[in-house]
Amino acid sequence: MSSERPVPRRESPWGLPEGDTRQPKAHRCNDRAEDVVQACFEGNPFKTVPGPFKLFWQCMRSKPG
Repeated sequence: MSSERPVPRRESPWGLPEGDTRQPKAHRCNDRAEDVVQACFEGNPFKTVPGPFKLFWQCMRSKPG
């Protein structure tokens, strides 16, 4: 599940290096991290966080692809 979501770029006071046209990509585990943060604010965090955190941890430890 590799969705190519655009990542907003911040304006740098130094501008972009000459010829740099690369665009940042969202990390492959961003969605899992968002689930963990959301679970922190839903009901009892001790019950809502472990499930999403386990999925996030598995994602971070897995090989890309």
